[in-house]
Amino acid sequence: MSAKVYLDAWRPIYPTELKAYADTNGNLNDGFFQGVTILDQNGNASGNWRPANGFGLIQDKSRNSYSASFSFSQILSKNAQLSVFVDVVKQQGWLANPLQRVYFGDVPNYYIGNSASIPNYTSPTNTDVFQLADDIERLPDSRFKVPIGLRLNYFINETFALRTYYRYYFDDWGVSAHTANIELPIKISDKFTLYPSFRYYSQTQADYFAPFDENLSTSAYYTSDYDLSKFSANQYGFGISYTDIFTKFHISKFGLKSIDLKYANYKRNTGLKANIVSLGLKFLMD
Repeated sequence: MSAKVYLDAWRPIYPTELKAYADTNGNLNDGFFQGVTILDQNGNASGNWRPANGFGLIQDKSRNSYSASFSFSQILSKNAQLSVFVDVVKQQGWLANPLQRVYFGDVPNYYIGNSASIPNYTSPTNTDVFQLADDIERLPDSRFKVPIGLRLNYFINETFALRTYYRYYFDDWGVSAHTANIELPIKISDKFTLYPSFRYYSQTQADYFAPFDENLSTSAYYTSDYDLSKFSANQYGFGISYTDIFTKFHISKFGLKSIDLKYANYKRNTGLKANIVSLGLKFLMD
């Protein structure tokens, strides 16, 4: 059993147009907006843009987390080990990201830049017009999260081992998720081991999520952060590990214990793709 407490605070960075609006008390002829023409959806000059619900700087900047963890591990046989864990996490404070813009579907849209590009605003070819935000994302000031998981490791023989992992997660924002991971270490010599792996993840949508320009200004909470949307993801990985228990290679007084090099290809069904390379070295002092 273990417990952790994190007492954090934001140093918030806001979207430029909203911060400028607050700094000038709504004067659209001063500061950032001085000499800038604001355009409506039809490309006509307009001075009617305002943050939909008014905009003020964050007052309570705390973001605190409290967690308790419970884990149990059992050797099932000379080849198998099982472990189970449960975490209980409570977060309080400003839990939204102040830099995340939100655009509402029930208020007019306003832009700065080239009016001819407004009809193609969401196209990747658009580089010269920008839609002004209606607000930053706003989320409840508390969140209760519970992940429940298990690991099963099985020693097949001196060459192969099997590592499996599963986790179920849920919270009071409406998100539930499944994570499954499998890794097959292959020991090709006394010093080198290969690590092919696969990870699958899927989650439901948070209660407060809506895509770009679909949130409602009448809602108490809203976000368009796709980390809180419904999605699934696959990650394929491969790694190689070098271990020298006798630390024969030295740099000054430090002996090289191990080198780990890993590559992973990550894809979400929402279009996000990533290639991840990580390198780790472990040294021991003589």
